Amino acid sequence: MLRMLRPLLIAVAALGLLLPAASEARMKSTKLPDGTCSTTGGGKVVDLPGFPGERIDRRLLTDIKWLQKRYPMFVTDGYSNDGVHSPNGEHPLGLALDIVPDKANGGTWGQITELALFAEPKQNQPRAPFRWVGYDGDAGHGRGNHLHLSWSHSTVTKPGRLARTVYTIKCPKPPAAQQEPEPNPGGTEAGQVKHPDSPSTGGIKAKLAPVVAESGGVGVGG
Repeated sequence: MLRMLRPLLIAVAALGLLLPAASEARMKSTKLPDGTCSTTGGGKVVDLPGFPGERIDRRLLTDIKWLQKRYPMFVTDGYSNDGVHSPNGEHPLGLALDIVPDKANGGTWGQITELALFAEPKQNQPRAPFRWVGYDGDAGHGRGNHLHLSWSHSTVTKPGRLARTVYTIKCPKPPAAQQEPEPNPGGTEAGQVKHPDSPSTGGIKAKLAPVVAESGGVGVGG
């Protein structure tokens, strides 16, 4: 009898192992009191429209489109494991951008400076949901080089995994195939999922991994 039930038991056990992954991949967004958004699940690195060869966590697509309408910008790098970026930073998570002016469409460094000031009104005090802003005053960044923007997220301790929770300006649009989620091959990782503290917006204090400042990036001529 036990021999006959063994295949059924194995199938049930396998289903139990698969369910958490599917649940984790499902995207769920919550509007926060300060107007920003917390999104858990749904992480996947995808192509960044308008920038051939660049990729990003799809949960940032709505924010990037929103920023593009206000600041003519050109993305020189997004998701990347290149050694020019910090391995513990946000580029390997698909949660960072290197930005220069979109000069082909009239973009200027003045507009990039405006974007930098929007994201970080005071040096080393980024506005939520940004985690680290690299520009004037930061080595390897600034006017004439490039602007770096990182988005806040839950902790990630294993290389190759995406953050379970991401914080954005606007809530992202759920993927069309929400009912059949496509988890990232590396998986997502559970971690602290509270909103990061931000002096400029009064966010809820949370214990997140230390902010990692980039010392390089892909800027003009990069």
